[in-house]
Amino acid sequence: MQGTLDAGWIWRELSAMSVYRFGCSGCVLSDGRFAVLGGCINSGRKSSCEALTVSGDEPWVPLPPMHDARTQFACAAMAGCVIAVGGNPHRKLAEVYDEVLDRWLRLPCDLPVNSGLHSMGSTLL
Repeated sequence: MQGTLDAGWIWRELSAMSVYRFGCSGCVLSDGRFAVLGGCINSGRKSSCEALTVSGDEPWVPLPPMHDARTQFACAAMAGCVIAVGGNPHRKLAEVYDEVLDRWLRLPCDLPVNSGLHSMGSTLL
């Protein structure tokens, strides 16, 4: 079994993102690209997003920015959409990236709580 794992998992360096980010979130889009959303750089919180095709040496490609700049938030991808929830500052807002429309949409209602919605993990049940 160890031989199988060794054959399939090889570490390699990926191309650099367009900006250094921390406190960002990431997920795999329906087409297999890895997306990195939001985060913080020295000048403050960012709403920008970018995606990388992991199979080749392609550069990171910009995605439309979220409506709200956020850090330390949860995101999950499913059914061709990415949901971004919570974050810092304490965001009651949630938004959805529609991969087909290539745009972010605000959800029509706020989350029921205003605090504790940062530094959350992400999962898909």
